[in-house]
Amino acid sequence: MASPPVQPWVDLPHDLLAAIMSRLGTPDLLSGGATRTCSAWRAAARDPLVWRRVDLRDWAALTSAGLAAGAGAAGGRIPVQAALCRVLEIAATRADGRMESLLLPEFADEEHLLFLAERCPNLHYFSLPATCMTDDQFCKAISKFQSLKGMAVDESLINHDVLDHVHQCCPMFLELKVFSLYVDEEMASIICNSLPHLRKLEIPNSDMSCAAIITFLDCLEELEYLDISGYETSSISSTVLRKASRLKIFIWNSKFELGEFMDCSNCGEHSINPQQPCKCAMEHRVMDWLAGPSQSS
Repeated sequence: MASPPVQPWVDLPHDLLAAIMSRLGTPDLLSGGATRTCSAWRAAARDPLVWRRVDLRDWAALTSAGLAAGAGAAGGRIPVQAALCRVLEIAATRADGRMESLLLPEFADEEHLLFLAERCPNLHYFSLPATCMTDDQFCKAISKFQSLKGMAVDESLINHDVLDHVHQCCPMFLELKVFSLYVDEEMASIICNSLPHLRKLEIPNSDMSCAAIITFLDCLEELEYLDISGYETSSISSTVLRKASRLKIFIWNSKFELGEFMDCSNCGEHSINPQQPCKCAMEHRVMDWLAGPSQSS
């Protein structure tokens, strides 16, 4: 039986090639294997649909790819701020107005956010971990993101003025991630009062009070997803668990058991304190004690 004819990779349909390219990282798309292939693959790598989601957080990978720093006019190295502007220009051009999400590196500042506001006003989500952003410049950029659905920002931007502005300018805003070392009840109240329609809230790696958690659960009536993982906390009480039972997803870390409480397979009771086991576990311990020490064979 004759073997079926072998089809060359270059004959793959463009939409399938674009789907493959969309799974590559930004360094590969800009200067990696995608630019050293055949013309069909290079064309697919430039398809706007490939550039809907851009992740620039791994700046070291972009540096090794030769994009994060190049030769300047005087033969010197381009500063990282200027290099990021150049990468954003390339990404925005290729996305052709269809970019949906962009994750920026830690050193990105208000200049880069304002550039995005001008070039990608239809952006749905951005991550900006910078701590040096001024409220005025941030609000200026937010005014242009009328299709924004979510953002990840530093705790310095969590105040009534900024979040109220987000609420007024972005009617579809539903998702917030905060980079913060500590969250108290006051910060939780600011978030709840300014963004009452949040459905997804992420505040990982943060020391959070029990009152703050309960504030989120009581006040954000439409909340479906809450992630407060990454910090071992003793704030996860039975009250918190009861209130969080309405959520679709609740991710957290307990001070007593990383990930989740110990759960008895027999009675299903949560053991919050390992020194105070559930009734079922206590009965097993009593029975083991009554049986005396095990006899070695």
